[in-house]
Amino acid sequence: MTGVRSAIPDYAGQSDAAARRLADQQVRAWVGERLAALRDRLPAAGDSEAFDDAILHCEFGDQRVIKALEGSRFGEPEVAAAVEAADARVLASAAAADRVDAAAAPDFVTGVRDALRARIDAIVALR
Repeated sequence: MTGVRSAIPDYAGQSDAAARRLADQQVRAWVGERLAALRDRLPAAGDSEAFDDAILHCEFGDQRVIKALEGSRFGEPEVAAAVEAADARVLASAAAADRVDAAAAPDFVTGVRDALRARIDAIVALR
């Protein structure tokens, strides 16, 4: 979890359903802020279906994830660790947003979108 906490020092973790919902929001907000900053710096980076999709994932929680995180199973150490690993992967995908140039932006945005989708799939699969 050190990777998650280094990016989001007040990361709520997986201790209970309320913490898991907050952690989900924190991860999505952190990624969304990086994408918004990238679009501000390179406006053309925001002109794609992948960007729109990624931003939607950040702005709105996936109901399947929210429902899954309500389950007591998600408080079990192995499951909590799997969720935090998925969170760390999506944070890592967006971490370089401030260093992406215009040529690399389309692939970067697609990679972030794909990481967000993979995070959703990983959490839903843990149900």
